Amino acid sequence: MDSLRIVFLGTPELAIPCLEVLHGAQDVDLRLVVTPGDRRRGRGRAASPTPVGQRAGELGLPLLKWERGDRLSVEKAVRAEAPDLVIVLAFSRILKSTFLEIPRLACLNLHASLLPWGRGASPIQQAILEGLPRSGWTAMKMDEGLDTGEILEQHPLEIASRWTAGDLQEALKETSAGFLMEVLQKWRAGEIQSSPQKEEEATHCPKIPASAGAIDWNRNAVELERRIRAFDPAPGSWCRREGKRLGILNAEILSEDETTRPGEVLSASDEGLDVSCGKGVLRILHLRPEGRKAQAVADYLRGRPLAAGSILEQG
Repeated sequence: MDSLRIVFLGTPELAIPCLEVLHGAQDVDLRLVVTPGDRRRGRGRAASPTPVGQRAGELGLPLLKWERGDRLSVEKAVRAEAPDLVIVLAFSRILKSTFLEIPRLACLNLHASLLPWGRGASPIQQAILEGLPRSGWTAMKMDEGLDTGEILEQHPLEIASRWTAGDLQEALKETSAGFLMEVLQKWRAGEIQSSPQKEEEATHCPKIPASAGAIDWNRNAVELERRIRAFDPAPGSWCRREGKRLGILNAEILSEDETTRPGEVLSASDEGLDVSCGKGVLRILHLRPEGRKAQAVADYLRGRPLAAGSILEQG
């Protein structure tokens, strides 16, 4: 059987295991890697490649950086490779019909949710926000809609009760390469039948703005605890003390009963910082004071004591 000629499109760390497994597969001819152009980051605003771009360079793979306004030239370059498949994973560009029609077989997308639940940019965070018991991968044939294509195969993944979005992403990374190769093997053997998504079950997960991490103590403790986990590592969660930002890295639900004075510190000890919410009490275990490193509440309180009855401000 001839090798599959593949073009790979990806951007973040999440896509790297699939890039690596395609590079090492004997029955794959990885013709080209496409990723967005370099972005300026950090205080020095130095240009740096995407994680996929950096890894592709390390592996010595043919790499094309898709700058804004380059759609036609990118389509021309991909068409020149005559791919059987284009594989897309967390790629931050909208693909037009003129691109989708390039590969001989299809544009195959790996999406980090069990579609049709979780279309859009933030299914990993949204799964934590909603307290879902499981998430997983969906392989689908791309169309012009946003994650609306026909489903080829799915791989469920159980979500542990205290996982952060970062934990879920790592678990998805660990299973992505194996799932992709299983899909390719079954597809080549004619063992996969695509099926349309059920529109009535579809949900959408919009991009999460940086401001979403601002703590509103009027929310209940269950919701706040989920938000802290969902926004770890990004955009993070924070409140304010005396006007200064105070990052909240880890918390647990102490009570779900009715309380008063949202934001009131009920207790401050080595065990944690107990804060009244709109309903319930949240125990904060780890903090990041503005301009300082993350630390346990016990270490924070040794330098910045906080009396019961104090009020932590909204983020």
